[in-house]
Amino acid sequence: MRLEVKLALIGAISKLVIFLILFTLVQQTIDSLALEHTDRDLTKKKDKALSIIKKIGIRTYLDAEQDSVFASYNILKDEYITITLDPDGKPEELAFSQEARIIEGEEFDFRILNYNFLIGHQQYSLEIGKNIQMIYSLDRTLKKISISIILIVLVITILFDLGTYKYLLHPLNQMIIPKLKTVDNPESFDYTEIDSSTSDFVYLNTTINELMHKVNEILKNQRKFIGDVSHELFTPISVMQSKLDNLLVSGKLPAKTVGMIVDQQKQLIRLQHIIKALLLISRIENDQYSKNDKVDLHELVEEIVANIEERAHITNITLENRISKDTSLSNVNKYLIYILLFNLVSNAIKYNKAGGSVLVYDEQKESNLLVVVEDNGIGIAPENLDLIFNRFKRMETTKEEGQGLGLSIVSSIADFHDATIEVKSHPGEGSKFIICFPFNQTV
Repeated sequence: MRLEVKLALIGAISKLVIFLILFTLVQQTIDSLALEHTDRDLTKKKDKALSIIKKIGIRTYLDAEQDSVFASYNILKDEYITITLDPDGKPEELAFSQEARIIEGEEFDFRILNYNFLIGHQQYSLEIGKNIQMIYSLDRTLKKISISIILIVLVITILFDLGTYKYLLHPLNQMIIPKLKTVDNPESFDYTEIDSSTSDFVYLNTTINELMHKVNEILKNQRKFIGDVSHELFTPISVMQSKLDNLLVSGKLPAKTVGMIVDQQKQLIRLQHIIKALLLISRIENDQYSKNDKVDLHELVEEIVANIEERAHITNITLENRISKDTSLSNVNKYLIYILLFNLVSNAIKYNKAGGSVLVYDEQKESNLLVVVEDNGIGIAPENLDLIFNRFKRMETTKEEGQGLGLSIVSSIADFHDATIEVKSHPGEGSKFIICFPFNQTV
């Protein structure tokens, strides 16, 4: 969920809680005021009724010798008054209550005033009731109106907040985040400043730029260090190799010593291969190769097959080139593309089974070119798939050859050409390496 949506929802929920609290308080206040107003009105009617009784006498309404109750209500049945002879009542006692009364077969809710008064030696009870159904009806109407207003205001608030937050977060969403999403190389990072009145975003962008500068500098120093160290190691290794060759040529060494020297030469050769691989990776990552070549892929794979088929015949592995004859790549480095495919084919042979096969073919995917190297060898365990392109990380196999840099070189060459690599593999069934070249490199 986007940040502006979260902020808008948080704002809406907080406003909704505030509205509900206010709504509850307002309703309680309205109910309280309505009851107070009704009680005041009933009290006035009580005073007026007593005043009339004092003027014209109680016998006008009730004759104690003949009647014990007087009752009257208006035509709308929203008010009534009763006077009852009540010898047991307490004089001057005033009480309010809410009760239901049945008038002519209909039940109504009334707010009732009860008051006991004394005239002569007789105790009477005055009861005045006012229908409160109108109050309830008005209360329900007010609640519906209030809820509707709350919902409308809430929707308007959410839309307004969404627009406001989107505007406020525009520098983050349209400038900073896209910069971070598209960065694949610190050297190609967009270091431009953003134009924003929000100082926090300006500070964030400046901090990211400074961080990327530091990362870029660290990577440059690392690449330079690898290149310098690799280059400097060649000289002492060459000297050691030359001296060992001279010792072997002399013919004066015991057989045991000759065997030890040969083993040392093998280790020096292995070390030379590692240094060459590191130098190659360093030069690729430092953009020391041009990308001006146009490569006929079918011919290139034919060349690879010719150079490596003798090695494949040893274990009876079949190599097949199914690259279309009209398939080519432009704006690439032919030497690096050769190394990329040679390493993949070499690995497919190395980790294959006796009598297996290696197939190289191409596919078109939209406007991109897919080059696939597929074998039916030992495959790759799922836990190793994420490690195969890491330097000096080798799969757990019984193979002794290799320094763990072949696929790292493949990955560096693919990145150099803006290509992607996908690996599909199942242990015991084989592996498939898919290199996807972008449309601007296909012809």
